[in-house]
Amino acid sequence: MSFFPLSFPALFQRVLGLTCLVVIYTIGVAAQTDSTITGDIKDSNGAVLVGVQVTAKHLETGLVRVTTSEDEGRFVFPGLPVGLYELQAEFAGFEPLGFPNVKLTVNDTTAVSLVMKVAGLTAAVNVDSGEVLVNTQSQELSYLVGEQAIRELPLNGRNYTDLALLQPGVIGYSHRDGGSVVAHGLGISINGQDPRSNVYLLDGTPQNDFTNGPAGSAAGTVLGVETIREFRVEANSYGAEFGRNAGGQINAISKSGTNALHGSLYWFHRNDNFDARNFFDGAEKPEFKRNQFGGSIGGPIKQDQTFFFFGYESLRENLGQTVRTVVPDLNARNGILPTGAVVVNAAVRPYLDEFPLPNGTNLGGGLAEYNFGFNRQIKQHFTQGRFDHNWSQRQQSFARYTFDDADQQLPTEFPQFPRA
Repeated sequence: MSFFPLSFPALFQRVLGLTCLVVIYTIGVAAQTDSTITGDIKDSNGAVLVGVQVTAKHLETGLVRVTTSEDEGRFVFPGLPVGLYELQAEFAGFEPLGFPNVKLTVNDTTAVSLVMKVAGLTAAVNVDSGEVLVNTQSQELSYLVGEQAIRELPLNGRNYTDLALLQPGVIGYSHRDGGSVVAHGLGISINGQDPRSNVYLLDGTPQNDFTNGPAGSAAGTVLGVETIREFRVEANSYGAEFGRNAGGQINAISKSGTNALHGSLYWFHRNDNFDARNFFDGAEKPEFKRNQFGGSIGGPIKQDQTFFFFGYESLRENLGQTVRTVVPDLNARNGILPTGAVVVNAAVRPYLDEFPLPNGTNLGGGLAEYNFGFNRQIKQHFTQGRFDHNWSQRQQSFARYTFDDADQQLPTEFPQFPRA
């Protein structure tokens, strides 16, 4: 009797196929999130230097990559994690050269030019690189929302995708919010394209819903600002690694731990104490209270090798709303219409009586306004954790887990028919 429903060759083929699929997917994800340092090395007379040893050190995690300059003095460090790097160049007969503060952002290529001096007295040369403001390495049109902008710019509701609206050619697009299971989150149009043609990526994984709507939860927002390091809005002419849709690409990466232990605690509160009464509200102003709180912590498990980062955020909101709807007026309920009187069928009367009595302006045509108050409640829990490990100079891996649970009570057209 065989314990395996598949023969060994068939089982081997399936395992091999699954392994190839995982490898191909990993390569695609890395192409969307990793960055590159490239450049050339010359002497003070402009002659190219071949065989120079160049070292790139990630200042946050201690990751070190080493390469040598090839023909035409060029060197390249592909597949680097984002962050701040320091370059060191060493070559026999030349003074060591330091190039600090090379900043890499998500899906970015940074070019540097190194000039080495012939060795005389023993000395070390450090070059203040500054920050590259113009992309000269690719044809794409994209805009970076960096870590400082995410941390310091005010966000009403703490939805980090709102910051995409600060970029040229990006405008907000309000989706319907009538209680459907789709169309939640911030809809945006990039360069005039359909809002559902965009792709939202987090560490290379799509965040769109099953109708290709914008990233968001049942609460209509995207929490986790403290867990996002930065994101790039790819607007046009982006690379082949970005597929699926022809619209914009909102490419975000999550925060990871570093050699330094760091964290945050926060609590944001809003209420209606200083709010003016809405024009459509009744005599009393509806109550509004919102609390958002949470924290984050990250650091090393093993120095220069293993790191962790964990973040939690909770949203509690009670939003009083005045809902306006239309019901039959008093005459219509009795069969008196503008076109003349009609007899209300006895079979129809129970359904007609289900409509509430009007309490607002008569709109004519047998219709009138009905206004009622509704307390919209939102409860949301967001948790995200990430572990990074440096296996060697050329091999790194990370694992991320995201949990987002949200519940929202939305109003209906009539209070007699609440949502299930």
